[in-house]
Order: sequence, then structure tokens, then C-alpha cells
Amino acid sequence: MNSSVEVPPLDALSIAPKAGDVQDDEHVDDVDTELEDKYIKNYKVTRESKFAFFVLGLLTLWSFIVSKLAFAPPPVKGYTVQDNQFLYKNPFSRYDINELLELNNVGVKYNRIVSGTDEVASILLYRKPLDLNKQTILYSHGNNTDMGHSFPAYINLIFQTNANIVTYDYSGYGYSNKKPTEMNMYRNIKMVYKFLTDDLHIDPMKIILYGYSIGSCASSYLISLRDVKVGGCILQSPLASGIKLLFPFQKRYLPWLDVFKNYEKLQKAALIPVYIMHGKRDQDIPYYHSVILLNALRKNFERQYKKMNTPPSHSPHESVDITSLIKFWGIANSDHNDIELANADDFYRRLRAFLMLCEDYNRG
Repeated sequence: MNSSVEVPPLDALSIAPKAGDVQDDEHVDDVDTELEDKYIKNYKVTRESKFAFFVLGLLTLWSFIVSKLAFAPPPVKGYTVQDNQFLYKNPFSRYDINELLELNNVGVKYNRIVSGTDEVASILLYRKPLDLNKQTILYSHGNNTDMGHSFPAYINLIFQTNANIVTYDYSGYGYSNKKPTEMNMYRNIKMVYKFLTDDLHIDPMKIILYGYSIGSCASSYLISLRDVKVGGCILQSPLASGIKLLFPFQKRYLPWLDVFKNYEKLQKAALIPVYIMHGKRDQDIPYYHSVILLNALRKNFERQYKKMNTPPSHSPHESVDITSLIKFWGIANSDHNDIELANADDFYRRLRAFLMLCEDYNRG
């Protein structure tokens, strides 16, 4: 997220600690579902926040929210493209990662995806030989980065899972054209999804969405669409919405002012496995945002299940435990950017377990 946005960390507020505040929340039932109300109750409203919300006016306030949550492409690209080949560049690394990938039998294919005047830069990472029948993780990266700067994270995913990795740059990032906006981000991921299903003929149920930070908005958007099918969704350090990030004291429903409304999108998601993880020490997007999303998702899934007379047609099971479709991990010792660094073994073990859940749920 934009580093200019200052959000007080949860542990800076005067909320009485409970067991879940000093240890991981490892299951849906471990989560304090009233955390949003507690956060708002103890939130210290600054004069600047009051001025922005009550004085600026509706149109000006909307512009203020957008500017605070503005996309921030890195000033220097983390990769180059030569002869339609993706080349990772890092002047601070002692190793030639492109050479290491070749030695470890990892392929990287650059794709320029075009729809009308929109162009999206994308890469496919895979273990040779390429097998498109495996699960494919469609990764939406965070702010202040691009496919190149995030490349080491993709390499770790390749080595730690049995999945192919597809990622892309939002408009205005890397070699993707046009300006970075919320709507362009949504168009970007739809273009990549269509490329995977229509051009590469990947089974939609083999596609696992992965949205990190602001990338959670792209993933949440895609699973909210009725005509889109995927096998699962991972949200790492997601936000609930723009207003809930910048003005957490505001509880009124103001959809015309809000942006990146993930909580609304999860209310429309189909019954698929969803994994939410968030560091409890996150000072960019407070942990309670994931609790908001969890609450929205549970209510949605419970509502859908009550309307169904039979289990989902694509499920091989006689019955479906709704909570078993939702995996949640609130990490006590982690901030916004260090979950996998501070908890590498747990991080990848849980990730592999979730991918297996998606495989089992969508089999048959």
C-alpha cells in the first residue's frame, strides 16, 4: 500500500489482550469476530481524519480516498523484455537468477496479452516440461512492485509447490500500458484469466487465485463474477475497503464514497475454498480487515448453503462443511511484508495443504 497512509497498529490501541492476540489464529473458530467493533471503539480519531471526513465534502472526500490509496508503480522496472523474453534484473544480487532457473529446469514464458487497446504484461513460470493440467496459481502482486521486483517470491512458490505460477502487471506497471486505476486492475485480471482459459485451455477449476495486499482486490473481484469459475482463492494481507482503511471510525454504509470494496465482493463469491492470512502486527493494513472479510465470507457461504437442497454438483462429498472451505491464519509475529520470511516452514506447509484442499474439493 501507499506508504503515506498512516494506520495505527492494533496493538497500539487499548484493547484488552486475549489469547488470540498473543498467538496465531489457526482456525476460523479461533477468530474474534467482534474485532472490528473493538477496533473502532478504541480508535483514536485525529483532527485531520475528522476534517477530511466531515469538512471536505463528498466528491472531494472520494478523491481524497483514491489519492491516499493510489497505485504507486516502482520508478525502476524490476525486469526487461528482449526478443519477447522476460529477463529478471537485480544489480544487488551476486547470482544470475536467469541462469539458476535454467540449471534447475524452471521455464519462464513471457506473454503480452492484448484486448483492444489494453496490453498486459504477464509471465508463466513452470517446471519443465510444461504441464498445463497441474494447478496454476494466478498471482496478483502488491503495490510499489512489479513482476520483476516480486520475482523471488514466485521462484519460491515454484520450488515449494507443484503448481505453475502465472502473474501479471497492472496497467501502468512494468510493460503493461495505460494508467493504473481500480477499474483497469479489474480489466487486467479478467484479460489474464481469459488468456489462461481460452488460449492455454487451462481447466478453470485448476486455477487458484492469489492476491497479496492490494492484489487481493483483483482476486476478490474475479471470484465475485458469476461467469467466472476458479478452484480456490488465497488472500494475503488483504484490505476490506478504502474507507475501512482510512476512516475506520466510520460505520455508516457509504458505497458511493468507497473504493476497493473487497467485503462486498466476498459477499458474492461462489462456494470455493478460500484461504485468508494476515499478520497481527500489520501496520499498513490492520489485521481486523481480514476479520471483516472472514465474517462476510462466512455469512455468504452459510446463506448459499441454506438455499441448496443438495451439495455442490462438483463436490464428490455427500455433504459440505462450510467452515471447512475457509482456511484462516492470523500470524502473531508478522507485519505486512514478512509473513513468509518470519514463518517460512509454516507458510509453505499451510499453502501446500490448501492447494490439496482445492484439488480434493474440485475433483470428480
